[in-house]
Amino acid sequence: MKMGKNQSKRSIWQLPFHLYIPLCMMGVGLFSAGCQPILNDEIPPSRMDARPEDARQTEQFRNALPPSVPEVAWSEPPPCEGPETTCARLLYRADTELRELIWSDTGITRETRSLADVPSGLTSFSPDFTRLVVQTPQGHTAGGPLFLYDLETAQLLNLNDYMGLPTYTSISALRVAGWHPDGQQVLLVNEDDEVFIWLDLADGSFQSLALGIDTGQMAPPRQFELAADGSGFTFVSHSRDTTNDNDQALNLYWYDLETEQSQLLLTVPAAQGRLGATAIAPNGEQLAYLLIRGGRKMGRSEELYLLDWPTAQSDSASSRLLLAGNLGPTQPVWSPDGTQIAFIRRNLTEPRRAAPDQPPPLGDVWTLSINSGEINSGEINSGEAVQLTSTQALDSPPVWSPDGNYLAFVTADGQIGMVATDEPGTVWRMDSATIRAPLIQLAFAPVEKSK
Repeated sequence: MKMGKNQSKRSIWQLPFHLYIPLCMMGVGLFSAGCQPILNDEIPPSRMDARPEDARQTEQFRNALPPSVPEVAWSEPPPCEGPETTCARLLYRADTELRELIWSDTGITRETRSLADVPSGLTSFSPDFTRLVVQTPQGHTAGGPLFLYDLETAQLLNLNDYMGLPTYTSISALRVAGWHPDGQQVLLVNEDDEVFIWLDLADGSFQSLALGIDTGQMAPPRQFELAADGSGFTFVSHSRDTTNDNDQALNLYWYDLETEQSQLLLTVPAAQGRLGATAIAPNGEQLAYLLIRGGRKMGRSEELYLLDWPTAQSDSASSRLLLAGNLGPTQPVWSPDGTQIAFIRRNLTEPRRAAPDQPPPLGDVWTLSINSGEINSGEINSGEAVQLTSTQALDSPPVWSPDGNYLAFVTADGQIGMVATDEPGTVWRMDSATIRAPLIQLAFAPVEKSK
């Protein structure tokens, strides 16, 4: 691979003392690795390249007041079954603290660690939970730098200064789009400046990625999704062509990091709808995506589809409908074993006709089961799915536990909850935060199995 500045094969922590950063800023929020913003379907495709989704939403998060959230009927989580058993470990960053919630046979234990010395911003855990990458707040003329913080050594490094990462000409900034499972390589993107980087933390080098998209004919790539094995990623771009029936068709691509080539997977003509959020299955053989139909005047409806990876062609006929109806803006989240998809479903009885500045109603956690690439009996025709919560208080996508037995979520007013997949309707309050809900992203840490 081609390398950027600083190609020496030294550890990123083997630095002169003056390169470490004075620790003075406060921290808020946590965005986990590969987490992707939900497509804002209120913005027409012709304007989607004007500002990237992450920049629009970050600005909205700062300015928006907390929504009105119904009171949730919470339950206390029961102790785990079995002696010396730990069911789950939840992590998230809130203000100047890193919080860990340990659910064991003795109940819930809450541990905190000070992050007062870590800059504020959107925060991403490494896969082994030993490091953080923080995107600092955006200024009026440019985005802030990236910082790397080692949780074991408490060392903080300005990645932009040390590695010579590109400067910014827009209000957006580089953000973490995903981590390689080895914890040493990170996909960074800045859609507004069309900067796409594969960063190697082990040797302090980076590669600028050329995606092979002619932005004279295509809008800048966006909606990046790194595969679980780190072999490549998907992204979306739409055609600027306005002369035929494929006017502004949305295209889904796969970029292979080994061959450094892009492959067209799917084309959705504007007349058929627009591509929303995407999610690659853990085995890398399928992709779930949201298709948004309709518009502001006639109303919008969202449908969930499945694309078979090995046989994918550049037309929508290669996809299969998983769930139709008025799902509302949502993001599919695969279970670790690839047998289920979780998502937030809104309480909508008909297509939305809301004004652009009126957010959709809050929703609940639902799951859809998938077996060997086929939908369970009845679900592909009837659209049946399992509703796990009845809060009408959720906006952000849930997070799966490593064993697939639990889903954690954050209510719109900052309550941390969890539900067992085999106990629909019972929601446990694990904790509460004092920061705005969109800046909280939960992560499950691995649990050591008792002997």
